[in-house]
Amino acid sequence: MSAALSIKTTKPRDGRRTWYRDQNAGIEVDAATGLLPYDLVRDPRHPTYDSLRRAYERRAPLIYFRAVESAVYEAIWPVRVADFSANEGRVLLAAPDHRRNDVSSAEATDVAVHANVRERSYSLRLTRQRNHQDWFSSRVRAVYGYRCAFSRLPLGRLLVGAHIKSDDAGGPASIPNGICMSALHHAAFDSYLIGVDPDLKVHVSPSVFDADDGPLLANLQDLDGTRLRVPDEPFARPDREFLEWRFARFEKSRT
Repeated sequence: MSAALSIKTTKPRDGRRTWYRDQNAGIEVDAATGLLPYDLVRDPRHPTYDSLRRAYERRAPLIYFRAVESAVYEAIWPVRVADFSANEGRVLLAAPDHRRNDVSSAEATDVAVHANVRERSYSLRLTRQRNHQDWFSSRVRAVYGYRCAFSRLPLGRLLVGAHIKSDDAGGPASIPNGICMSALHHAAFDSYLIGVDPDLKVHVSPSVFDADDGPLLANLQDLDGTRLRVPDEPFARPDREFLEWRFARFEKSRT
């Protein structure tokens, strides 16, 4: 219990003074890494200084309460201290994905169709884990301000940093090869139900318009012809070549 358990960035009321750099408005990311910066207390003898250092040394998970307005916070967890810079008076935070694929339920080979309950069973599965994925997704979500680029959904736990050029096709784990999107839009993007052309125009597959089933589907349909919302910073915008690669496959899926 000697390491930090949570950290908080406050947002002062209008007209009030800010004390730390991470209280300033805008996309609060480190331009060089895309990680979230968090300022240390100015006095290195303060107990919180050592508790954050211990969290860094142990790679201990933290809860980050980040202010979205005065006295209103978004809880981001788990975050880990990826870099501790005493000289600059700050740490850099990374927030990993929540998806895990370690254990899968074993499929029954012969189950009666009328059965309402089946005995639970599990099998272990060897998988190759992408060690770069946490690094990549954390930075992509951060530069998009923890909002879906399609819908502007601000719920961090429902967001992923998605590759434009896929990992298995050699797409790099870099911010220009990523788009922050909700889990729903990610599934639609990977299934080529929605696509983005090199000019950031959103296209919706004709198959989506073949169904009529409530507001959620209508929201996907309404994306057709809209423009993807991307960060203002040039380093964070989607790379045109990656978009061309992805959009060519979206076009092919429609034929």
